[in-house]
Amino acid sequence: MAAKKPLCTVNAVVEAPCGVVAALLTGVSAGPVGPDNAFFLADGPDPAMRLRGGPNEFRAAIAGDPNGIRVEVDRAQAMLAVEGQWWFRAECRVLPHPKGSRMIQQVFNVATTGRWMVPMIARGVEGKQRQSMQRLLDRISEHLSCSAYLE
Repeated sequence: MAAKKPLCTVNAVVEAPCGVVAALLTGVSAGPVGPDNAFFLADGPDPAMRLRGGPNEFRAAIAGDPNGIRVEVDRAQAMLAVEGQWWFRAECRVLPHPKGSRMIQQVFNVATTGRWMVPMIARGVEGKQRQSMQRLLDRISEHLSCSAYLE
């Protein structure tokens, strides 16, 4: 996936150790989503969402999408990805930063057909991803009692 050009990239800083932030974001297992499991999905569209599968790839049903979402976790690389709809893949990586951790979130077009339609469908995706990242940063900040902000 890294060889493809992202539709957008959002960068953030979390003033907490990289290992702590990475553990929070890659702490994923089968079962209900919540503050202790798939933290990044806990404020998602379905409060009763349950992940199945594991240990590195999971699926969850989601209202309005018959295919649901796919969650991929690479704990060694401090990376998680969420794939849904027919075209969307968001990857989030946690890297060291002088103030603690840098989070880099990128959105990719993974459509296997109709790729040409994605730029029209994805209009405004960067703004939506910035808003989504800010909500996540606010939750991380509260959970870890640290500063977290967009760059």
